[in-house]
Amino acid sequence: MLDFHVHLARLPEPQSTAKELEKAGYKAVVVACEPWEWNASAPLFSKYPSTFTPCFGIHPMIASQILESDLETLKSWIQRFPQAYVGECGLDKRYPGYAPGDVQEKIFEFQAKLALEFRRPLMIHMVGDYRRIFQIFERIGFTGSNAFPIFHRFGGDKEIIKKAIPLNALFSIHRDSFRKASTKAALGEIPKSKVRFETDADESFPVEAPDGTKKAPYDIAQALIQNLKNVEENWQRI
Repeated sequence: MLDFHVHLARLPEPQSTAKELEKAGYKAVVVACEPWEWNASAPLFSKYPSTFTPCFGIHPMIASQILESDLETLKSWIQRFPQAYVGECGLDKRYPGYAPGDVQEKIFEFQAKLALEFRRPLMIHMVGDYRRIFQIFERIGFTGSNAFPIFHRFGGDKEIIKKAIPLNALFSIHRDSFRKASTKAALGEIPKSKVRFETDADESFPVEAPDGTKKAPYDIAQALIQNLKNVEENWQRI
């Protein structure tokens, strides 16, 4: 069982939850996309190196707050963990700096170049125009040979899949991937070998029991497992 995108540091008691997941044989790409999250996640990668794959990046929601020193720190995390992915990073029309050539695009381009430099997978967050991502790729020579994109929480259509496959892309499917008609219709076009599944669990993940009490780490782990199973079962029914 592989969760291709989860924010363990944003869940309650991440160390204890991680222990329960490890006991259950649950592997994951653990994403850290803010400076505080880089530091909070690092102990998980050191303690469970065969269970959790690091993914360090800068989310577009904070792109306008990023300093030059943060970019250098991000690079140092990528260097420290040779197995780490880059991201999640990308473009999101809901946050400042989304306009072409603005801050979100510059921060994303930095991370795409980082993936190229270190030959790492690039975890992409996209809310808005997927086509701009491909324009940036073309501009910087991101061909999929030295690094490849992962379209997290995929919400594109058949055209996007057609453009992405030559880049050796992976498509990470979330329960939301089935909501939009054009995306749901396109999912069957993705080669099976290129499909992954994710929970994208973070601070919004339900962590309360029906009586309002906080779930124990074991129960949170079991909820993640069930969530991931549901996503895969939905995809199999397409």
